[in-house]
Amino acid sequence: MAKGKKQAAPTKKKPTLAKRFKCPFCANDDVVEAKMDLKSGTGSLSCRICSASYQMPIHHLHEPIDVFSEWLDDCEAAERGEVAAARPGDNKRQNMKNVVHDTSKDYDDDEDDDIPDNPMEMKKAEGPGTVGNASLGLDDSDDDSE
Repeated sequence: MAKGKKQAAPTKKKPTLAKRFKCPFCANDDVVEAKMDLKSGTGSLSCRICSASYQMPIHHLHEPIDVFSEWLDDCEAAERGEVAAARPGDNKRQNMKNVVHDTSKDYDDDEDDDIPDNPMEMKKAEGPGTVGNASLGLDDSDDDSE
């Protein structure tokens, strides 16, 4: 017996990436336009209202959203005062050599730990603030202390 023809599954549409963005300076929606020039290897963004602009080196895998997110990262770095002298063609990994880490704080300070070196030294908590098995409704039948 012959099988019936199967209907081809419909193809899903790929989501389109945005090409217009919200300006980080004037906060207007859809006013920042991206221009990707692959021949010269530059991606540029410019706001139609406040004339803010940004430019970075790109390659064939970059999309407008990549340039915009890099602009936002650079704006946030400038707010924090981490402005690095960015030269065209520089790799960000190479710029990481200049990052200064604060080593004045010792995060491995173990002086205030209350855990003893020998676990046998740990005593069972006793006193009015402790909660026993009976108050929790637990069966202490496996307790060998009796």
